[in-house]
Amino acid sequence: MTDAQPSPRALPLYPRRYRDLHGAEIQEMYRDAVEGAGRRARYLEELDIAAHAIRVRTRTSGRHRIGRFALTAAPYALAGASALAAAHLTPAVAETVTTGSTAALRHGGTAVYTAVLAAGVLACLGRWPHARALGAITLVPLAAGVGADAWLIPLLAVLVLMPGGAAPSGPDRRLAPVLAVLSWLPSLGAAVLGVSDPGLGMVGQLGPAAIVLAVRAAAHDGRVRHAVAVLVGAAPWIVTPTASPAGLAVVGVVLALGHGFGRAARPRRAAA
Repeated sequence: MTDAQPSPRALPLYPRRYRDLHGAEIQEMYRDAVEGAGRRARYLEELDIAAHAIRVRTRTSGRHRIGRFALTAAPYALAGASALAAAHLTPAVAETVTTGSTAALRHGGTAVYTAVLAAGVLACLGRWPHARALGAITLVPLAAGVGADAWLIPLLAVLVLMPGGAAPSGPDRRLAPVLAVLSWLPSLGAAVLGVSDPGLGMVGQLGPAAIVLAVRAAAHDGRVRHAVAVLVGAAPWIVTPTASPAGLAVVGVVLALGHGFGRAARPRRAAA
């Protein structure tokens, strides 16, 4: 006998208190979603409920602080991951064009870097659920030890922690590609010049983060969490110079100046 009122099998994954408060609502939404739907649609709906239950249980949903911060930081984390992927692919592509040999592209990291760039493109097109899903899939080979930049794991993890069904704010969506492009430009310059290091030093490492920090801080809604979010995406570049006390001091001063300049440039609200 077919159950006329199907219930999601993933419902027990929710904490008991949350299930008692919202269980009936979840069941009703599930029944509306799968009414007349095929097996694949039911399966995807179950996965969506299971993912939401896990976020609620781990306190990473949009109602919790971690989830809200992940939503703010996700564009910049994906920007940093995309810039890293582009930085690794650029010399390989340049070598392929120069020599005609594809040997530089024939390794596991190439597929990972390409997937990361695809996730970045999806995010630029506003398809955040697809970008998030592709980021989660890409984490699998990274966790298995595929030869790719280790920074991709924490950056993509921030993207995956982003609450489902939500999209980052407009300023963060617009600034994240700027961070990605500025962070990638030194690698592009090195490839064009045929050198391993374009000689930009700390300017190339700290400049992108400082610029984006200043622009984001100048926005009327700029808060400390937005500055931290930018630093999350720029971490692969700003961490390296902090190996020495002098380098740490330089990094701190440059980033503080960037954020402070942005705050000083923020338009004053007219008095009521």
